[in-house]
Amino acid sequence: MISIDPDYKRRPGYASSFLGVEVPLPKLSSEVQAKAAELSGSRQKDYELKYHHFSVVMNREARLAYFAAVNYDASAQFHHARHGTDRWICDPRLDAALQAGDEYYTDNPLDRGHLVRRADAGWGRSADEAARASDDTFHFTNCTPQHEIFNQAAKARQEDLLLWGNIESHIAARATADADRLSIFNGPVFRSSDRVHRGLRIPKEYWKIVIYKNPQLKAVAFILSQEGLIADLPFEQFVVGPYRPFQLKVRQIEARTKLDFGALRSVDPLEKQPFESTGASIMLSSLDDIVMT
Repeated sequence: MISIDPDYKRRPGYASSFLGVEVPLPKLSSEVQAKAAELSGSRQKDYELKYHHFSVVMNREARLAYFAAVNYDASAQFHHARHGTDRWICDPRLDAALQAGDEYYTDNPLDRGHLVRRADAGWGRSADEAARASDDTFHFTNCTPQHEIFNQAAKARQEDLLLWGNIESHIAARATADADRLSIFNGPVFRSSDRVHRGLRIPKEYWKIVIYKNPQLKAVAFILSQEGLIADLPFEQFVVGPYRPFQLKVRQIEARTKLDFGALRSVDPLEKQPFESTGASIMLSSLDDIVMT
């Protein structure tokens, strides 16, 4: 049963020093900031919605998150196991009209897809801390419309598809030093060509940047597309099509999102690869294709 902590003031949010070095939240370009949702009642421009172990910045026009940032500790003593039924709620710190709700997820194959995965946030030094963080991921601010095959691991396995969880687990297993700790940024790519469903634009692509120490700071970036799963057909039909995740350079994610990831550009292993074009990317047919050094 989902139980939301009623005290929003005690949520610390994403911790920039979690990896032992500073990894700040992405900076908003002027274009992004112009559409970012300010917290209700804030005396100065405040866009960061803080939760237990993660933070979210919302796009008020899209009614979806620009990005989410989470700290993940695989070595934590407690990890909250999922049980009971899901219950999604609006965040009271934002007008409900700025948050895409349940009306977009009924009678179609769109799932309420987590940006910050429940398993990534749901850890702690106590069972209560792990549960509070896990349950916080069920705010609509952390929800995006994702095709059921794109979102559900069991259905993805049937289609032999790689999802975010596979990629994160592989990175944590391959990395050394502080690999039990990851900081993860992710979000949708907003395009004017995104199909409209019940008045909501459905993102075709999602991006993720995983940051770790090996033993120096490293950042690897990915794009995963659901375009083949949400073909623009009449009568709200959706069809399954092949897709693969791609590893890109951090600066390519910046170009798509208009976010600034600062020093992460310089610790991206792909920057050492002999690509002639800044548009180069690697299609991931298997987890072994991921470039980490």
